[in-house]
Amino acid sequence: MRSNTAMTPGRAGSLSSDSKRFQGLTGPTLAASLAMLALLGLGTWQIQRLHWKLDLIAKISERVRAPTVAIESLLANDISDAEYTHVTATGRFHHDLERYLYAPGDGDWGWDVLTPLELADGRAVIVNRGYVPRQQQERRLRPGGLPDGVVTVSGLVRLPPGSKPWWTPAGDVSKFAWYWPEISAMAASMAVRRRQPLSGLYIDADVIAAAAPPTGGATNLDLPNRHLEYAVTWFALAATLALVYVLFVVYRLRGARG
Repeated sequence: MRSNTAMTPGRAGSLSSDSKRFQGLTGPTLAASLAMLALLGLGTWQIQRLHWKLDLIAKISERVRAPTVAIESLLANDISDAEYTHVTATGRFHHDLERYLYAPGDGDWGWDVLTPLELADGRAVIVNRGYVPRQQQERRLRPGGLPDGVVTVSGLVRLPPGSKPWWTPAGDVSKFAWYWPEISAMAASMAVRRRQPLSGLYIDADVIAAAAPPTGGATNLDLPNRHLEYAVTWFALAATLALVYVLFVVYRLRGARG
């Protein structure tokens, strides 16, 4: 015996109302889902950055405390992973070829002085000798900071960074001034006995006691590491978003029923 159950008008109206209530949540749900994915992605990225920074700090700490290596020995091998190696280099500075790299100072700004050091074998390596106030950029204003003759420099090997960001001003070759360590361009503007200095690396000289600047120490070894803080912030925002979304849905559904 077949049973025919007819849908009453009240039941049909209830189903229609429920459908409309849930349809009204489509937009907020989509927006909340996209925001949640973004927040979780940013938090995960900061965790990855945290591991990268911890590895970098550990590598720097190990290398700066290791025995110094002669630059000639380092150059005889692959230098692609030589950054932050503590080296010594002996040679003669060519102060007439020094170049300048913009550097913020304590309450003011100035320049890092990069000078080619000619080694005994005729090659030259660029040395970042450190900071000078902008008022002492000219060599004649700091005669006590221009060592003559054969000198031995110790410092950390640095590899040229990536391409200059688009917002950083271009270097002014006519004034021998740069705003990004474009070592290849600097080396191309120098000629030590008709030979360009090496452009694959440079040396950040250690801090020294000198009668006049520069005095070295351009490398910042106190690297900031706030990636865990940033990760917690992004994940906390994701949790807050989830709570707000749940409360919103509950409020909408209860309000619609009322």
